[in-house]
Amino acid sequence: MTPAPHQKSFRDRVRSGDTLLGGFVFSTDPNITEIYAAAGFDFVIIDLEHTMGDLLTVAAHLRAARAAGIQATVRIGRSQLHDVPRLLDAGCKSLMLPHLGLPQYGADEVLRVMRYAPEGERPTCTGVPAADFGLSPFADYVRRSNQEVAAFGLVEDKACVDNIDAVLDGGLVDCVMPGPGDLSVSYGVHGQFTHPDVQRAIQTVIDAARRARIAAGLYISDPSEVARGLDQGFSVFVLSIDYKLLGAALRSAAGRMREQVR
Repeated sequence: MTPAPHQKSFRDRVRSGDTLLGGFVFSTDPNITEIYAAAGFDFVIIDLEHTMGDLLTVAAHLRAARAAGIQATVRIGRSQLHDVPRLLDAGCKSLMLPHLGLPQYGADEVLRVMRYAPEGERPTCTGVPAADFGLSPFADYVRRSNQEVAAFGLVEDKACVDNIDAVLDGGLVDCVMPGPGDLSVSYGVHGQFTHPDVQRAIQTVIDAARRARIAAGLYISDPSEVARGLDQGFSVFVLSIDYKLLGAALRSAAGRMREQVR
């Protein structure tokens, strides 16, 4: 779906520093994506790294997102690196890449195949959903795709933090997002998300994003964390995981119901 002439693409909104609200979707049910749209979120992240979802699951979420008017980003894991061209052909316009800056995880390779030549190495097929099944001028689609496909990079390792300016050099990453959980492991302070080493690493990432003029994203557990995140320099916020939010809401509801039982 092409944005109306007066509208910015999702990538442009990220690049412009617009405040964007999203959440991780672990469910295979595409209705969940539609619920996020109806609730007023700007985007969802369909997770393939930690779930049992497959390409057909993602395709269903992508269709639901297009119909509901919400952006769908797909988080891939190492096992999905070879699926990136197919995800893009299916209509995915935004990818979240794990372990940015570590060659063995393949993020650099993914960044190259996200765009067509001469900007990248994406394989070509005209008869795919993203290209209107060959019913629209393919050259126009190539131009739009190269302009609109967004890349989110997850900073999860000390090695990436230590080399963050070089990692972000080149402008292929549109938003960088520190992962406190993985960073705590990488710094040897497992699970200590507020440890000074982890917090310094996060600040290093924010500062590098500012120098590179790209957005910084923040995973939050509660909506109240947005204000502090804005003060720190974040503009993209990812609220928890659909399963966790559902679980918390159900536990709260059950508790309130039981209080009324005599």
